Amino acid sequence: MAKVKVTDYIVQTLIEHNIDTVFGYPGGSICHLMDSLYNQVPRIQVRINYHEQASAFAACGYAQTSGKLAAVFATSGPGATNLVTGIANAWYDSLPVLFLTGQVDTYALKSLLKPNIRQYGFQETDIISMVKSITKYSVQITSAQNIVDELHKAIYIATTGRKGPVLLDLPADIQRAYIQAIPQNQVPSNEPSSTSNFTTSVVHALSTAKRPVVLAGAGINQCGLRDAFRTFVAQWQLPVLTSMPAVDLLAYDNPLHCGFIGVNGHRYANMILAKSDCVLCLGTRLDLKQIGLKRNFFTGAPRVLRVDIDPEELNYAVTGQETNFRVDLKKFLKTLNVLSPIINPQRSTWLSLTQDIKKQLEFANDNEPIHAYLRKISSLIIPQITYTLDVGQNEGWAAQSLMLKNNQKIIMSAGLGTMGYALPAAIGAYYATQNPVVAIVGDGGLQMNIQELQFIATYHLPITIILCNNASLGMIRQFQENNFQARYFMTTAHTGYTVPNFEKVAQAYGLNYKRINNSREITSVPLDNPNIIELKLSEITYLQPSFGETLLYDQEPLLDRNLFNHIMRK
Repeated sequence: MAKVKVTDYIVQTLIEHNIDTVFGYPGGSICHLMDSLYNQVPRIQVRINYHEQASAFAACGYAQTSGKLAAVFATSGPGATNLVTGIANAWYDSLPVLFLTGQVDTYALKSLLKPNIRQYGFQETDIISMVKSITKYSVQITSAQNIVDELHKAIYIATTGRKGPVLLDLPADIQRAYIQAIPQNQVPSNEPSSTSNFTTSVVHALSTAKRPVVLAGAGINQCGLRDAFRTFVAQWQLPVLTSMPAVDLLAYDNPLHCGFIGVNGHRYANMILAKSDCVLCLGTRLDLKQIGLKRNFFTGAPRVLRVDIDPEELNYAVTGQETNFRVDLKKFLKTLNVLSPIINPQRSTWLSLTQDIKKQLEFANDNEPIHAYLRKISSLIIPQITYTLDVGQNEGWAAQSLMLKNNQKIIMSAGLGTMGYALPAAIGAYYATQNPVVAIVGDGGLQMNIQELQFIATYHLPITIILCNNASLGMIRQFQENNFQARYFMTTAHTGYTVPNFEKVAQAYGLNYKRINNSREITSVPLDNPNIIELKLSEITYLQPSFGETLLYDQEPLLDRNLFNHIMRK
């Protein structure tokens, strides 16, 4: 059997796993992998970002949009450490990303030489120890032949069960070595054994409930189950509430779509949840921003059913009385979708009530002009696209206001909540779909990875950037106003935070630019070219509503008491 270079074997394996685009940044200790990638173009495309963090975010955006395995490389030392934020993002959002880091030659590794020194090889850094807690699997390859088993093992682990990132650290002498590409060992399955009685229990709960809801999370999109989910809720006529990252599961005008819950969730969504008598949780981990500090108060429903593949999530109780099913969502939906639903006669009354509540509260936040901007923009965008959202006020505004169509998606940095995500993630989303992307960012988030405008300009990608510019770090400014008697510091132009002239920035990168001063000026949204559309906002802007002091559904600022009591009595 002929021998093959280790990095050639890695690249061939990536191609065999349908990876068509790899993101990364050059460096000395990763050059052998880069050369092997070069030899396989155009079977696999290699895209250079302008910062390793952006490469990691682009890979996350690729995986998040497509549901497929993504790959990213960086050199040793600072290259590897610059990936860490992206690795953490993939971990918290359960994204299957293979990280490949260069490393010094094995003979220069202090971990093998065992000296009691801080560093031996130039740019030597123990990346494995750094990322152990934020990867499903991470290992340094110190024997060339081990790459065969370790590579296939890492890919398997990243893409099965609850998905997530893996990392292989590749010393330079291992990369340039030659091996026998013998078949890899069989990787033992870590798939959960399904709970046997979920069908009977769930069918009984849904059939007898008078006011059931489905609380759906991003796990449904990550598993590629959007169509199966839509079939399920349509057959059973179930109102759908979502987490913020899953707000795209149903079209905005779908009568089953009842908004997203949580700290900055739709008021009507939180109130509908409070009025339900059965909550079926699918693909959602019920985190702090969704249900608040007092987990057992997030709903008064007597029945809460939780379906999750991760036993640790199920072990973290919510009400303490919920019924848990450790089962793969694919099997769950496949099983339920072949059954004939039994629907309680009161279901139609409940559906009418949910839509009535939604209509009464739908535009409750319209004191901020940004909502009119975003509704107008999204109403004009018809084609199949992906929205990428950054972190901050812009993320909440977009989730609250975008009028999404059936063929449109939203991705964001949900668990880690990292600024600077939307722009490089938009790059990954484009390569995953080959469709236009709209990135919604704040002035702060754009500056975090502003160098990726060069990437967009170089490849002339159809990415339109909607820049929500309030010339401040608005989320923190709002927090300072509410909690520190408006003692602003490092958040406004007068206290240390400043923004550039974004029109001149666009000109420097050769991008189309337009400034919008009111929603009437929005008559079309160009999608075929790189664009920056700047929405001018007042520095004093707010993201509302937020959690109330005790009840999830009684958010601040408080709703008019007569209207609140009227809705809750229905």
